[in-house]
Amino acid sequence: MTKIIQIVGYKNSGKTTLMNHLIRQFSEQKLKVGALKHHGHGGDIPLYKDTDSFSHFESGSLISGVQGESITQLTLHNLPLDELIDMYTSLSIELLLIEGYKHANYPKIVLLKNLEDISLLDELSNIIAVGSLDSSLLGDIRYPTFDLTKVSEHITQFATYIINN
Repeated sequence: MTKIIQIVGYKNSGKTTLMNHLIRQFSEQKLKVGALKHHGHGGDIPLYKDTDSFSHFESGSLISGVQGESITQLTLHNLPLDELIDMYTSLSIELLLIEGYKHANYPKIVLLKNLEDISLLDELSNIIAVGSLDSSLLGDIRYPTFDLTKVSEHITQFATYIINN
C-alpha cells in the first residue's frame, strides 16, 4: 500500500524545498518515493518541441514517452488526480509526495508564508502538520508545527512523524 502525503501552501511558502528534503531523506532510508507536482501557476508546462515524442503527443496520443539511457520521460494529457495516483502506485512506490492539489483529501502538511495564509487551516482537510519559514505564525496553531528554517536539522524526526501519521 502506497502512503500518500500532500505538501500544500501558496507560492514561495517552501513547498519544493520541503519536498526535496523529504525525498532525499526517504530515499536515503531506501524507500521507493514518487513525487507529483501540481503546476498551479496557470498555463501549460513547457514541453520539448521538435522531438518525435512531442510530435506523437500533438498528433493526439493520450500518452507519449521517450526512453533514454537512464531515464524515461512521459507526457500525458491532463488526468484527474486519482488516475495519476493510480499510475504512480502501479510503479510499486512506497511513498507518494504530492506538491499542491490543496483541496484533495489526502493527509497534508500545510505551509504558511504569512498571516493571511492561516485561513488555509479552516479551508483544508486532513491536516497532519503545519510549517512556516516565519515561526511567529505557528504560535496558536492546533496542529503539530515545525519551523521550516530548521527542517534540515530535524528531518529524520520529521520523516518518522510523517510515516507514522
